[in-house]
Amino acid sequence: MDSVNFDENIEMSKDEILMNEDEIINGILTAAEFKNDESLQRKIQVKRNGKALFEFFVRPLTEEEIQDCRKKVTKRRPDPRGRQFSMIEGETDYVKLRSYKILKATVDRGKGVIWSNKVLKDKLGVLQDIDVIDTVLMGGEKDMITDIIDEISGFGMAEAALEENAKN
Repeated sequence: MDSVNFDENIEMSKDEILMNEDEIINGILTAAEFKNDESLQRKIQVKRNGKALFEFFVRPLTEEEIQDCRKKVTKRRPDPRGRQFSMIEGETDYVKLRSYKILKATVDRGKGVIWSNKVLKDKLGVLQDIDVIDTVLMGGEKDMITDIIDEISGFGMAEAALEENAKN
């Protein structure tokens, strides 16, 4: 993990400051493109009994995308204090949450998103993309894939930094 060093005794010229400002702006703009950065995408290969069945790519998700997935799978119910209060969140379907995260993170690399393939849906007897994921992937596979999505989305980075600091 990179650390930040502060040295108050360094004087910079205006040219150096402007150069650094340009570098900072370019760095920020590059960081903002993380959803489209192929170097952050991971190839997922589904194997069973040692045989590769199919593969696809996933990308990092934004917090808003994860929140949207969560909203889709969280039931809302009336507030027990009465009708004058708005609805409150109830139970969250974590099985469906994993499926929605996989759906949202799957990248179309020119072949179309595999989960929306009409022929595949017809053969599986399902109507929605999310149903393809639920039908095709086993629970442990979905769990592993969502762990990868969380990792490339930056979750768990603080824990990794703590582990690295503990080693030093």
